[in-house]
Amino acid sequence: MEQPSLSDLSSGLPAPDEICPIRPPRSGDPCPRCGQGKLDYNGLLELECTVCGYRYNNGACT
Repeated sequence: MEQPSLSDLSSGLPAPDEICPIRPPRSGDPCPRCGQGKLDYNGLLELECTVCGYRYNNGACT
């Protein structure tokens, strides 16, 4: 019996974005609260909206 190739095995799998379409926000992303501002890092290593002040802290310890 012939072994299937790696491309044969992966051809039926969904793309990574289809598996988990939600990703944490990144610097430069639009604000999830107001949609007007862009997220950027502040002095506390949190992503902060430049318009409404929304802050996202991913739980990192320093």
